[in-house]
Amino acid sequence: MGYAELTSWMFNLERFGIKLGLENVSEFLSRIGNPQKDFKSVHVTGTNGKGSVCEFTAEILKKHGLKVGLYTSPHLVDFRERIAVNGKEIPEKDVLRIGSDLRGTMEDMAKENGEKQLTFFEFTTGLAFRYFSEQKVDIVVAEVGMGGRLDATNVLMPEVACITRIGLEHTNYLGNTVQEIAREKAGIVKEGISTITCERNPEALNVIKTTCDKKGAKLRRIDVDFRVSNVHQSLKGTKFDYSGIRMLRGMKTRLLGAYQSENAAAAIALVEELASRGIMVTDEEIRKGFLSARWPGRLDIVSSEPWIMFDGSHNPDGVAATARVLEELKVTPLTYVLGCMDDKDARGIVKALVPTAAEIIVTQARYKRALPAERLGKIVDEEFTGPHGIVELPAEAFEFARKGYLGNGACIIGSLYLVGEAIQWWNAKKRSAARRSHKI
Repeated sequence: MGYAELTSWMFNLERFGIKLGLENVSEFLSRIGNPQKDFKSVHVTGTNGKGSVCEFTAEILKKHGLKVGLYTSPHLVDFRERIAVNGKEIPEKDVLRIGSDLRGTMEDMAKENGEKQLTFFEFTTGLAFRYFSEQKVDIVVAEVGMGGRLDATNVLMPEVACITRIGLEHTNYLGNTVQEIAREKAGIVKEGISTITCERNPEALNVIKTTCDKKGAKLRRIDVDFRVSNVHQSLKGTKFDYSGIRMLRGMKTRLLGAYQSENAAAAIALVEELASRGIMVTDEEIRKGFLSARWPGRLDIVSSEPWIMFDGSHNPDGVAATARVLEELKVTPLTYVLGCMDDKDARGIVKALVPTAAEIIVTQARYKRALPAERLGKIVDEEFTGPHGIVELPAEAFEFARKGYLGNGACIIGSLYLVGEAIQWWNAKKRSAARRSHKI
């Protein structure tokens, strides 16, 4: 069995769907030696911003000299993106070796009791933790897959936790109100463990605060216990000042969007809390970590003539934030190439795009949970009076928008899976151009 065959088998585990709960993953980890107990961790959940917070935090800790594991999801192009140590993705040979070994344990559990069948995310969480254990990492920065309370990553006992901004998402699993979703997110709060939050919504914040009070966990809130000011965004990145336990002026990150200042601030607050756990990060390490942070596919500009950008925002709040930043940076109106998953608020996403759209091209990612282009097209037809249409194959939609965009350029948005396909399309174009140049 090779890497491609093993990962194909792993992706096929998605047929077992999503099962929120810790019983199966806990037993699985116990059978493989509880690797999650071999390293310290930072645990991050939320609706928007959690991936950026994880990237910022991991880069800062790496600059401090620690060996840092980073576990995020989903991937854009290759499964290995989910599991990295000091910025280097897990090698194919290790995915194959560990995955093949753990497969037997998983199948034994399923044979004993069909209810113990692991999901894709439960299995890959075990694979990631085993790899981090083998690599003898000092600390792991782990992003929650869905929710928090019953997410497979919640077996961790972190040094500090973080809850970013909360919005309506995965309502068929997490609840239909902000309070219900906040309750699931707050499930990562552990007894006596400090928690950072960027949440401002009083309804969600009250849930988080109540949970922290019950568990004796110190809560540090944005605008109260730490804050950002003098935020300046440009096409080169974001600058801001931070005040919390320390005062930092002129902080810079290459990640675009004023909202990244809040994600960066959460990362600073996280490492401030790590000081009480023996990890004393310096101001200079924070500055260097921000400058080295990269988060592909999130407000990611790949061309300026014309503007071509990829953004994986996949809920109304995230899409609205992206559209607002693009407008403030004066690159709108744009042709949006839009694709969504069928469990997302597609209508809310479309409404968020309408004010800055010159045109909307609907397509469908090659993924089983993708919302059919025809259904998404009907929503666009109902909500948008400007030019719009359907180009079902993503690569054709991307090329159509690149060559015939209206406005100032094109932005591919609405789904990380769609953005993953866009990255592959763009990389193929660059390779083709390089070959032509070489021949000349």
